[in-house]
Amino acid sequence: MHKEEEDGRIVTHVSRQEARSGASTHVTRYVLGISLLLVVIAFAILLAGGFFSTAETGADGSHMASPAEANGG
Repeated sequence: MHKEEEDGRIVTHVSRQEARSGASTHVTRYVLGISLLLVVIAFAILLAGGFFSTAETGADGSHMASPAEANGG
């Protein structure tokens, strides 16, 4: 890294390697993909568990007519 004066301002120049300064192994994309997959699986398990363990609340039959309404009363 070196500094120069250009147009009355001090400008810092860095080399390509200094600017990059990060890992180039592309591990991040694998961590992101695996984490996303694990979250989707976890939500699917929670959703399936909710479907199979929820008791009927009475709302299931709320769209049906009562016996008095069914007989025209």
